[in-house]
Amino acid sequence: MTKGIKGRIIAMILMGSALSVSAQQPPVVAVYSLTSTDVGDHIAKTVNDLVFSFVRELRSYRIVDMRLDQVPRDLGVPDGTDYLFFGTMTTQPDGIKLELVLKGGPFGVTRLLSRVYENSNRILLESRMLVRDLFDQSVKLPEPSAQPALAGVSGGEEPSRPAANVELQPVESIDSLAGSWKGEEGVERIMLLRGGRGVAVLSSGVSIPLEVLTAGDNLVIRQKGSANPRQFADLPDPVAKQAASIAPPLEWNFRITSDQKTLVGTKKTSSFVNDGISVISMNSLEQGVSWTRF
Repeated sequence: MTKGIKGRIIAMILMGSALSVSAQQPPVVAVYSLTSTDVGDHIAKTVNDLVFSFVRELRSYRIVDMRLDQVPRDLGVPDGTDYLFFGTMTTQPDGIKLELVLKGGPFGVTRLLSRVYENSNRILLESRMLVRDLFDQSVKLPEPSAQPALAGVSGGEEPSRPAANVELQPVESIDSLAGSWKGEEGVERIMLLRGGRGVAVLSSGVSIPLEVLTAGDNLVIRQKGSANPRQFADLPDPVAKQAASIAPPLEWNFRITSDQKTLVGTKKTSSFVNDGISVISMNSLEQGVSWTRF
């Protein structure tokens, strides 16, 4: 065997080894700081450091420390990474609620876990398992309620109704809304963050970035970016793709109850008439809705 042939064989072996190593590289996670509401700076820093150490322990992921940066406003996965990790800490009457989110992957799915701990010491002792379950893709998280998708419902679904005879008032500060909300049909939960950002996690697993602002006496929450076909889970795939390309952003207009626990208002969405292949017509809908803080 000539030296030239030997050289080519060695080069091919080395290239194959490099490709094999590259293919086995674990996915990359951009890890951001947890945001906190009324938990105290010391507790917030301690829990942030602790949760980051738990994430860093994971051997099936590569970690990029983004804790000094702001979570992307559109909650998009940063370039060069596969997943986005963030979360919230919120004081509640029965303790401190820790909510963790892992977003991204090949299917763009959002995994979300939360737990209320009696005190900060309980978080220090018990939150490692919460982190592990969130990142372990083999762990099946609690099933969301079986509801239709957030938008594109074209049948006779009964929308959630705001409570009658409830005294409502304007939202004074959008930062005061930071935390988790539920109540919308087809949505597992809504997370509102400080700085006018948020995300709605649909029952289908897809997440929708939100922007939060005030307009006069109303709170306006609006979908950011273009629609995702998985918002229209009740439509055939080709119709859902067309619907996503033409549907306007979802928009909610709210006021809040005096106890600051319930947002009540309307949602602007769309319904579609289709023949199973194409959209025939699109209709604008306005539905009464309410979200409850939990």
